[in-house]
Amino acid sequence: MRINRWVCILGLSGALALTAPPAGRSAVLLNHEASLEGDTHEDQLYSEATKAIDEGRWSDAEPLLEQVLGLHGHKSDAAVYWKAYVENKEGRPSDALETCASLRQNYPQSNWLKDCSALEIEIKGKSGSPVQPQAEQDEDLKLLALSSILEGDNSNSLPILERVLQGQDSERLKERALFVLAQNQSKQGQELLGQIVRGEKDPNLQIKAIRLLAAAQGSRSASTLESIYGKSNDPAVKKAVLDSYLEMNDPEKLMQAAQHESDPQLAHHAVSELGAMGAVSRLSEIYRATSSKELKSAILNAYVAAGSKGADALGAIAASEQDPELRRKAIRNMGPIGGASAIPALLAIYSKSSDEESKRAATDALFVAGDAHDLVALARSEKDPAAKKNIVSKLAVMRNKEATDYMLELLNK
Repeated sequence: MRINRWVCILGLSGALALTAPPAGRSAVLLNHEASLEGDTHEDQLYSEATKAIDEGRWSDAEPLLEQVLGLHGHKSDAAVYWKAYVENKEGRPSDALETCASLRQNYPQSNWLKDCSALEIEIKGKSGSPVQPQAEQDEDLKLLALSSILEGDNSNSLPILERVLQGQDSERLKERALFVLAQNQSKQGQELLGQIVRGEKDPNLQIKAIRLLAAAQGSRSASTLESIYGKSNDPAVKKAVLDSYLEMNDPEKLMQAAQHESDPQLAHHAVSELGAMGAVSRLSEIYRATSSKELKSAILNAYVAAGSKGADALGAIAASEQDPELRRKAIRNMGPIGGASAIPALLAIYSKSSDEESKRAATDALFVAGDAHDLVALARSEKDPAAKKNIVSKLAVMRNKEATDYMLELLNK
């Protein structure tokens, strides 16, 4: 095997002419060969150690890592980190912290320093001594330090959160601090969150805090949010409160906002949220009570958001609404949500309507519902050329056998 190696390095003729390599050159090559063999052994040990870690065999992994460290090779810094990791898993957090400290001291340029810092943050967070996020230079480690506060009973975490929220850190970090604060059930924590929610602290955080408050406290935050809505003049803040009512599944609060809000856009947003909630009865109540055509139009769209629950309400409005524009909109909106169940009502509207626009609205809805069969029947029976042309134009773009057959029938006439 040694001769073959020399053949590769010196060439066949030179190798055969020598019974042994020159002394000086032999030492270099042998050292190089030993180095390669050492790397191979180190890599093998490291691979076996990490495999044991993957499989949760901590007691097998640690002696393998010690052997890697004893070789002082290119895997040494990685082995130090994994040793700390294993020590923590074995319930020896103090040893893990000491091992991470040795990595920082002996390998100050190691790529594994960030991983060890993350491990230290996790350990200290669970021990009730959370790392100050400001002490970390890396943004991801700062976020991890904040998250670690949730891991244990950190009675001293509130000052840390407050410093982050009032400091010069990034919006990303402040939003994370807000999330952690929302989980803090202490009286002081809730007071601080309330101050931010009311806009008494950083106004840029108020909207995010409103949403977090609703997510964390649910219906318990309703009175606070209602107070904020009533006192605020900021449409963005009010919209955040309306979104929170949806999060809390509180149709009553949304209904009150829709009925009493002077800003049309906010009132429309409130009914849109009611539609997303499927609160059809509340929408119908507002529709009957309001005289605003714009709000009624927004409610007709909200019925679509409510899905199949809104089909009957749209049918009732399509049959009784006196305002022609609203009636036509109700008819058109039956198509997307009514499906097959809306078809009889749409056909009845088509046959009974005296105005062409309502008829057109009904055919629009049948087209959206994909009802080629009834559109073909209407085209066959329609005597008005303009109305027939409107129906045929819809059939022409429908990928349906009945529609295609009817197109061929017209071409063959």
